[in-house]
Amino acid sequence: MRPFVVVDRLHVDTILGTDTLKELRAVIDLEENTLTLKGTGEVFPLGTPRVEEMHSTRISSTVRLRPGGQALVVTDVQGKAPEDATVLIEGLQEVDATVRVARTLCTVHDGKVLVEVCNASTEEVTISKGTLLAAATVVPETAFASSASTDGGKTPASEESGTEPGEKPSWIDSILSAAATDASSSQDTMPELEKVLQEELDVDFSDSKLNEEQRALLCSLLELFRDMFVET
Repeated sequence: MRPFVVVDRLHVDTILGTDTLKELRAVIDLEENTLTLKGTGEVFPLGTPRVEEMHSTRISSTVRLRPGGQALVVTDVQGKAPEDATVLIEGLQEVDATVRVARTLCTVHDGKVLVEVCNASTEEVTISKGTLLAAATVVPETAFASSASTDGGKTPASEESGTEPGEKPSWIDSILSAAATDASSSQDTMPELEKVLQEELDVDFSDSKLNEEQRALLCSLLELFRDMFVET
């Protein structure tokens, strides 16, 4: 069964398949650039240009990622991106294939956005300052029109912070510190995990003809590839 999604309104252009057009009894007039639904008589214009506002981002400082490591990094938005605008962060093809960029929504503050990166390789990767890292596409406000704000017109936190020029904004510190706390919490559980994995890798050599040196080598090999074993 193919999954499908029902939406009330789309803020981006869509492509309708021939099966959908047939079901809606759609008539396309290429001369007039219109689409007419015979069932309801509705007429929609075709070919309306839609320009997305997109900016590239460059990393603000050099970052070193361990194999499989993740990090939240601050990037500078190139060009004049609207302040407090919501942008869709996506990776660029120009970026090293070993560096993956999480596809997320972020808010522009002082010409900067946070980008989550991951080292997908088995070697340490260094991302130098100024490296082109991601694309930031401005999401139109109409995308959020269906969920009207109920904050009563409160001033955004970024405007209340009163950050001085050249000073690192407090929102960056708060987010990065939260991410660091999560990372340290996950690391605290590692000793217990190491203990469990060590217990699972205990090998019974009672009927083995291997000598002590061979047994040690085998245990070292199993330890090296322990994440490839599962209990059945």
